Amino acid sequence: MPYEDFSSRLKNFCVSLGFREINIRHLASCSDPENAADILANNPKADAVVILSCRVSYNPNWGGYCGLPQLLVREKYDDRGEQCPSSFIAPFLRQYLFAKEHIYLTKTEEGRYLITIPENLLKIEGATRGSRLLVALDKVAEANEDGRIAPVATNGGSTSFTLANSLRQSLDARNFTWMPGRRSPIDRYLSRELFSFSDIDQAVDRNNPFWPTLLPHLGQIVTHRTPNLRAAELHLRHEFARAMATFIADHRPSLGNVLCLAGLDIDMAAFTGHEEHYFVPWKAYLERAGEEPGVEHAMDQDDLFVRLMQQDKQCPA
Repeated sequence: MPYEDFSSRLKNFCVSLGFREINIRHLASCSDPENAADILANNPKADAVVILSCRVSYNPNWGGYCGLPQLLVREKYDDRGEQCPSSFIAPFLRQYLFAKEHIYLTKTEEGRYLITIPENLLKIEGATRGSRLLVALDKVAEANEDGRIAPVATNGGSTSFTLANSLRQSLDARNFTWMPGRRSPIDRYLSRELFSFSDIDQAVDRNNPFWPTLLPHLGQIVTHRTPNLRAAELHLRHEFARAMATFIADHRPSLGNVLCLAGLDIDMAAFTGHEEHYFVPWKAYLERAGEEPGVEHAMDQDDLFVRLMQQDKQCPA
C-alpha cells in the first residue's frame, strides 16, 4: 500500500489498541535489530512503535523487483545512502547470470549428451582467481570407467564433458528441449545444487550487515525468480526474529504498550519520473501494558494486513 496510507492506518490501528502517545520509529535495512529491542524495552510506562524495514528498489518499467537502477534511469540515487540487500548480492548475481548464459547443453547428431563449461567456472588446483562461481563438476559431468571426470573436447576457453545421467534425467523431467546438433544455454536449469561460490570474502566485507543473514542462502537467492526481493525477505525475517528474541529476553513488566512491525519498503523514487513509495507489511509483534510476552502476540501477514485495512487512511486532526 502507499506509504502515506500505511502510516495513517498504522497510527489509527495503534489508537484502536489503546496506545496513548504514538511516536513511530522507523529503522531501515542496516539498523542493528537490537536497536529495535532497545527502543521497545527502554520505554517504561510509555508506548512504543517500531517499524523494522528492508528496502527493495522496484522498476515499474521492468515490472520486477531489482537492484540499484542503471545509470541511464538514475535520478536521485546516492551511493552514500541506505544500503540494501541488492548491493550485497550484486556480485554473486552477476556471476550466476554469466554462468547460466555461458554454460551450454548439447545433444550431438550421434546422440551424445554434453555440457560445455567456461574455464573460469571450473576449479583448477593451485589456481587463485578471487571470488567466483564454481560449477560442481561431479554433479554435472559423468565419470568414465576409471571413475575420473575427463573432458571430451576443449575449444578456446571452454571445456566439454559428458553430461551426468542424473542431470540429464532431471532436465528431461523438467521438459528441457533438446535440439540435436545444436547447443543451448543451461539458463534457469542451473539450479543451486550445481554450483557454489569461492573466496566470498574477496567480493564483500565480512562486516557488511547482510553477511550473516544472506551468505548462507546465496544459492537460493541468485536462482530465485526475483532474487533481490527474496534477499530482502530473508534479511527481514532474520532481523525481525532476532529483535523479538532480544526484546522478550530483556522484557520488564513495567513496559507500556509496544508494537514492532516488519515489512518491505518498495521504493520507486530512484527512477526517473517516479516518486511512489510503497510499504508491504509482513509481520508484527504486539504487547499490551502488563501482559506477559509470548508467541500469542505475533501477527502474521494476512491478519496484520486485514487489521490495517480496517483502519481509516486519514488520521484525525
